[in-house]
Amino acid sequence: MASPARIPPAALAPGPRETPRPGESARARAPRANVVRRPRSSPRARTAAGPSDVSRSGAHLEDVILKNGRTTDMAHALWRAVLREGDLAVDATAGNGWDTVELARLVTGESSGRVVAFDVQPAAIASTSARLDDALEPARRARVELVLDSHANMTRWLRPRRTLEGDAGNRPDPDPDPDPGAGAGVVCFNLGYLPGADADRSVTTETGSTIEALRAASEALRPGGVVTVVGYVGHAGGDEETRAVKAWAAALDPRRFTATVHGVVNRINCPQLIAVHKKRA
Repeated sequence: MASPARIPPAALAPGPRETPRPGESARARAPRANVVRRPRSSPRARTAAGPSDVSRSGAHLEDVILKNGRTTDMAHALWRAVLREGDLAVDATAGNGWDTVELARLVTGESSGRVVAFDVQPAAIASTSARLDDALEPARRARVELVLDSHANMTRWLRPRRTLEGDAGNRPDPDPDPDPGAGAGVVCFNLGYLPGADADRSVTTETGSTIEALRAASEALRPGGVVTVVGYVGHAGGDEETRAVKAWAAALDPRRFTATVHGVVNRINCPQLIAVHKKRA
C-alpha cells in the first residue's frame, strides 16, 4: 500500500474536463480509516453549495441565526471570531474545498499563515486544489497543503516544520525546537459524504475515526481556538455519528474546554454544529 502523501498543486492540474466529478471511481486506495460503505439510497448530506451571501458578508453568529440559520454559516462565524492572519487552520474534511478556501482567506498572507486540508478521496483533493487555484493568488495558494490521508492521522502532519517548501510527497520534517505556544486556531469537520450530483454516497465519514480525529484536533488547538463539527442526521449512520460527537464533547474537561451545540430545531433533519472552544490560560 502506498504511503500517504502531501499532494503538490502542479500534480493536480486538470486537463479539459478531466477533473474527477465528486465521488467518481478514483476513490482513494490509500488509507481508508475514516470511511465506511453505506447504501446508495442515503439521503443528501454535506452541502454541495459554496458559502452563502450571509457568510461572505462577514456576519456574526446572531446575524446568521436571524438571516438564514444555515449551519455551515454558523461555523464560519465562529472561525472569524477566533482566527487571525498567520494562524494555522485545519480542514479535516476537504470535500470540494469551500471550507478550505474560507480558512485560507482568513489566515494566509504572502508570507504567513498555514492551512492543512485532509481527504481520503483523490477526487476531493483534485476538486479542492482546483477551487484554491481559482480563488487565491499564488502566494496565498502556496500556504495551503493538501494531504491525501485520513484525518485520524492529522497529528503527524501538524507538527511544526522547518519549511513549507520542498517536501511534496514526504512526511513532515519536525522542527527540533517548536514553539510550545503554537497550535491551530480552527480545526473544522464537515461530516457525511462528498457532495455533488455524481458523488459516491457510499463513502462517508465513520464514527470511530471521526472521534479519534477529534481527540487529536482538541489537543492541536491553541488557547482560544475552536473545533467545529457540522453533523448531518439525515443519512444512514449520520445520526449515530452526530450523537457520538456530542457525547465526546460533553465529556471534555470543563476546566480546559467549553463545548456548545447549535442547530435549528424547527427544521427537519437540520444539520447540527458542535463547537469545542479551548480556554485561554
